Amino acid sequence: MVDGSGPPTVLVAPEPDPDALSEELAETTEVSSVETAERGAAALEMLDDGAVGAVLSAAELADMDGVDLLERARRQRPTVPFVLFSRDGDERLVSDALSVGVTEYVPVESDPDADILADRLSDALARVRPDLTGKEEPAGRFEQLVEFSTDVLTIHRRDGTVRYVNPIIEDIMGYSPAECVDQNPVDRIHPDDRDRVLSFFADPKNWLGETRQVTYRMQTAAGEWRTLESVAHNRLRDPALAGVVVNSRDVTEREQYQRELERQNERLERFASVVSHDLRNPLQVIRARVEAARAESGSGHHDHIEDAVDRMEALIDDVLTLARDGQVIGELGETDLEGCARAAWGRVNAPDATLECRTDCAVEADADRLVELLQNLYSNAVTHGGHDVTVRLGVLGDDPVGFYVEDDGPGILPDERDFVFDYGYTTGDGTGMGLAIVREIAQAHGWDVSLAEEGDGTRFEFTGVTVCPNRE
Repeated sequence: MVDGSGPPTVLVAPEPDPDALSEELAETTEVSSVETAERGAAALEMLDDGAVGAVLSAAELADMDGVDLLERARRQRPTVPFVLFSRDGDERLVSDALSVGVTEYVPVESDPDADILADRLSDALARVRPDLTGKEEPAGRFEQLVEFSTDVLTIHRRDGTVRYVNPIIEDIMGYSPAECVDQNPVDRIHPDDRDRVLSFFADPKNWLGETRQVTYRMQTAAGEWRTLESVAHNRLRDPALAGVVVNSRDVTEREQYQRELERQNERLERFASVVSHDLRNPLQVIRARVEAARAESGSGHHDHIEDAVDRMEALIDDVLTLARDGQVIGELGETDLEGCARAAWGRVNAPDATLECRTDCAVEADADRLVELLQNLYSNAVTHGGHDVTVRLGVLGDDPVGFYVEDDGPGILPDERDFVFDYGYTTGDGTGMGLAIVREIAQAHGWDVSLAEEGDGTRFEFTGVTVCPNRE
């Protein structure tokens, strides 16, 4: 009950009604008095001005979050009980609060009534206030914190032995908490990683208050090796923790995927280098022969052959860039859709075919890759629609959300529609690469590509495209 004879409890809560919550706390909790503050700055002033019995703070405040307030409060008053409450139960919030030295964490349902929240805070305050519990180390201090965490949370003494570990370690590593407490886990670390981990976390007196991170392998109870990523918060100076708090996450699958990706990239780069070398040599021969033939005759075919050689060399460079950088597209910019359409059409050998452009819009795209996308669509139309096919390009909708490319060819059979974008799939003389490349380039831009459900011929629709205003 409120009697005003001792230091007040500071309630920092912009909502619900802090006055109503304060009254409920005064009625249900043995506190001297309750003072309210809607902002963290006001609570810090109270801590600076005089004695405070405890701090009860919401996680979201108008001028800072509850963890920031906790960290600043700890610098001013290291031992004052601090209860943090939040409506979302976010495990990262829990981990951050523990690393900074929260005394108690209270998860609450969305928009709780003042009396319900007061009951939860009263219970928490009873657990953490020494004058109410009569215990030097508060009961229930970690249980609610770790209940919502999927990470392994451990608190280590100065010598590295474990003082506390949450139960999730049994699910991840197979050890019960009792098997870990009072033990130093260094013997379970992979021999190749042990010296690095020991040196990284050695001499905790030299990094008081700091945070360090390391990735290493540790053996499970079943004898398997799991890769853990550990973040250590040195809280040895914090009377409420007096240890090194380590938050460890199992990243085995992530590391395996990364290693496999690196191996694939290495193989791809080797393959691309060999292919480019084997292609460049005959291209140089072709270029030399063209120059010799040009000196002997003035045929107009020479220019076309040189253009094709230039195009092949550009494609080889792009393949190497893809292999080494993993980039399907380069820098995006406002790109004239019709200009790219005409440029792509100029690369297709179909003198009897017709291109109709029905747009003067621009799109946000890599112009070179957009030309390549359109060229592959045109080639596909000519291959399957005939030498006199008509191809049309236009935008989707009055307020454009994308563009389409369609032709008046025979269309795609229903049982083939699900496979046309697969690498190597073809129904004619093509390589089976064109539409697969179209999909890759579209996805790299963040676009969706699909076949229209109805209509004659074949129609490809691209959505998710940023369409710029019509050009003047």
